[in-house]
Amino acid sequence: MVDKFRIRLCILFRMPSTIRISPAAHQSLKRMAEETNSSLQEILDQAVENQRRRLLLERANRAYAKLRQDKKAWRAWRSELRELNATLGDGFRN
Repeated sequence: MVDKFRIRLCILFRMPSTIRISPAAHQSLKRMAEETNSSLQEILDQAVENQRRRLLLERANRAYAKLRQDKKAWRAWRSELRELNATLGDGFRN
């Protein structure tokens, strides 16, 4: 017997969502879509992905800054990187 909850869950996640955006944001999306010959959905998907990546890099930068504050941990990290870089001399081209 198929789990009805799973079916409902699958349906929920596959249904499109409606969100409200400002008229200015809509105009920007529309202009970008026209410039790139893309759909509004494609432009919005790209914007979300770009924001996700930006946030990821910001978190990584904060983590590195915190690591750098701990001199001992930073030296250990740099030492590990040097060891890893030494493995690149395997004779194979990238």
